[in-house]
Amino acid sequence: MHKLQSLERKVAEAIHWIEDFVFERRYQLNCSGYIENRKLETIHSAALPHSMAYQAVTCAAIRELIDEVEKTGIVFDHFIDLGSGKGKACFYAAMRFPFRKIIGVEFSEPLVEIARDNAARFGAENIFFVNADAASFCLPPGNNLVFLFNPFSESILKKFLESNADRFRQSRSVIAYANDQHRLCLARAGFVTLFRNQDTQGSLHQYITG
Repeated sequence: MHKLQSLERKVAEAIHWIEDFVFERRYQLNCSGYIENRKLETIHSAALPHSMAYQAVTCAAIRELIDEVEKTGIVFDHFIDLGSGKGKACFYAAMRFPFRKIIGVEFSEPLVEIARDNAARFGAENIFFVNADAASFCLPPGNNLVFLFNPFSESILKKFLESNADRFRQSRSVIAYANDQHRLCLARAGFVTLFRNQDTQGSLHQYITG
């Protein structure tokens, strides 16, 4: 049984790798690679110790969360990717939803430049990338689908939630969290879990008003 499960995991990983490869080749995107957090270049020096290494999220992880968020029936105005890296989640989201605007928020300027080059090849006019610290980034008014691929520590996530508390209260925004290591921070901030896959550690969270 253990060997069978191991084989199934390897087959799934191979399928995901092929899907990612085809997606990136189709749109001529440069999203691959791994960069240790200490090697990330940024002017936001206070945020660097709280950052995670750069690694692109898989199409499978994004797809699972978007499939689940579609079940909520919420009409979203914006897709916001915190820690957007080279922009992969933004481009995948653009294929799935008619968002009015898609914004990637990334604290490393070199990664932002790569994401902008990718955007030029992708060809969507509603995708924007900004060089900013997520802790102080303000969400636009309206319903936002906020995506995270565990880009930073709990302290940054907490500051982001605090600075955008009113935005969440005044909207039907949802946080889609891949590799949700700090999901308890969301619960303490008043969010309820709409969905969670324990195996993939992907979850959806929405702020619940009193």
